[in-house]
Amino acid sequence: MIGVVPATLPRLAALVRFLLQLRMLLCAMALLLIPAERVTNGTLVLVVAVALLSGLAARNWERFVPYLRSHPLLSVLDILGTAAILVLDGPSGPAFLTTLISSAVAGILFEWRHAALVVAFQIFSYACALLGYAAVSGMDAHVEVLTYQALIVHPALYAITAYMGIFIRRILTELASEQVARHSAERAAAAAEERERLARDMHDSVAKTLRGAAMAAQALPLWLKKDPERAEVVAKQIVAASDAAAAQARELISDLRDHEDDDTGIPFAQAVGGVVGEWSRACGIRAHVSGDPAPAVEPSGEARLEALAIVKEALTNVERHSGADTVEVTIGTAPDGGERSTYSIAITDDGVGFRTPPEDLIRAERTGNGHYGLLGMVERAERVGGSLVFASPEDGGGATVTLAVPASVGHDPSPAPQATM
Repeated sequence: MIGVVPATLPRLAALVRFLLQLRMLLCAMALLLIPAERVTNGTLVLVVAVALLSGLAARNWERFVPYLRSHPLLSVLDILGTAAILVLDGPSGPAFLTTLISSAVAGILFEWRHAALVVAFQIFSYACALLGYAAVSGMDAHVEVLTYQALIVHPALYAITAYMGIFIRRILTELASEQVARHSAERAAAAAEERERLARDMHDSVAKTLRGAAMAAQALPLWLKKDPERAEVVAKQIVAASDAAAAQARELISDLRDHEDDDTGIPFAQAVGGVVGEWSRACGIRAHVSGDPAPAVEPSGEARLEALAIVKEALTNVERHSGADTVEVTIGTAPDGGERSTYSIAITDDGVGFRTPPEDLIRAERTGNGHYGLLGMVERAERVGGSLVFASPEDGGGATVTLAVPASVGHDPSPAPQATM
């Protein structure tokens, strides 16, 4: 039996909720189908009680299902309650269908050994219910007890429904395992691409800076002999280049560490708020995060990693080039009517804006001008099926970077942070 993957539990719980709701419907149908002369006060009370308890469990399924998995003995009480109905209504009455839900739930929630024990106890309770019904009804029994259906078919149905539950559980677990493996593969691919980007950035920044410092250091002895004043200038250039290389290396290491820490399991809106808050405290620029992402919508896998990297790069550009005093980060979602939605992040500053049109800057970076800032952001967005839009008023006065990435329905993120840093 395949162990339960944590991602499977919400699906199993939702399926149990559906079965409990189905039992409520079956209880109502049983009351309608039982002939009026056979409906006693005891039968009415028991069927209504089972329906109400099923409804309460279905309503509070988030707490009920984990509690039932931790305490399988609760299934015994459920089985005894439904067996009591059979004592009054008989083994072949409409109420029998309500007892099958217990074995199905056992197969879905428990390991096959525990499910087998539950089914064995249910068959034992069913046999006792047969004897009880025969003893209570006597010669006035409305249902034959010694029949092939009552003695063979009905007990077999308990085992069959439990096996169906186990089979469904196995399928859901395998699907969840495949999803986990796919997400892991996506993260591994994203990590490989990130290593390539860091290698390229290191070659274009730290390596070039150190190469220039090394060439200047090689020429320094000659300048000391020929022109001491020029040697002093070269020495200062070497010191400045070394400081720049150290700063670039620290930035790359910090960027790498940030990407290693991205998989924290926190809601994406909260992750964005943390990135913006940390950036604001480091550079002293006021930043405010607002917005109301739709519940249960969250970027997943590679889209989450790339979106966070784009947000960090956009904030870095604001710090370096905009001269802004404040930054507004707006988070939102837009469903498309299916299981996919769009997660959007707009970063607006009150700085000088783009002096050169963004499309010209990106075109220059594509031709190899030694810079990769905007181009890298665009490529990250395109890699995950997203889009990136740069906007700046014609008269200056700020810039806006709007990122849109695909998101999936089915998560439960916390509300977006509403705080000023």
